[in-house]
Amino acid sequence: MLFRAIGESMQTQLNIRPIRAAEAPIAKALVFRVAHEMMEPEMPFESFRALWDSWGVFDDLHDIAASYELKDGAFWVADDAGAIVGTGAILRYEQPGYCELKRIALLPEYRGHGHGYSLVRALIGEAQRRRYRAMILWTNRFRLTRAVALYQQMGFVEVPHEGADPDEIWMEQDLTCSR
Repeated sequence: MLFRAIGESMQTQLNIRPIRAAEAPIAKALVFRVAHEMMEPEMPFESFRALWDSWGVFDDLHDIAASYELKDGAFWVADDAGAIVGTGAILRYEQPGYCELKRIALLPEYRGHGHGYSLVRALIGEAQRRRYRAMILWTNRFRLTRAVALYQQMGFVEVPHEGADPDEIWMEQDLTCSR
């Protein structure tokens, strides 16, 4: 399934589609780059990568097929004329009927033009196609305020989550009412 996203103030047209196996290393590098920029920009990149690798934060990116496709999930990319500029994924969550929205990452020059919205909208559509009833996500409420605002605009609501850190926000959206 291919989606086309055209940003309002940016005339770039992105293809939003399932990842191809050969693109996994590029997608992983993009996710690391964006996470570094958003979460630890003062830290040298190689130190950031080593630290976050030691924590296992991005272990799912070592084998995207095993982590997503084989677990009733999907990992998609946004490409601009063949160059990967964004990623996003859904993964079956521990609560029956739920999926988790994960790995939303978009290069800085593509933000603020509606591309993030289009990417999340495409993943919501994929989750509905797979008959998930709800989508949950968590993010950093202080460092990723633009992402939180986008999720709220798209109908996600904050939900309590036992054991959540104070900087985490957990959000959920009912997928059954917009099918």
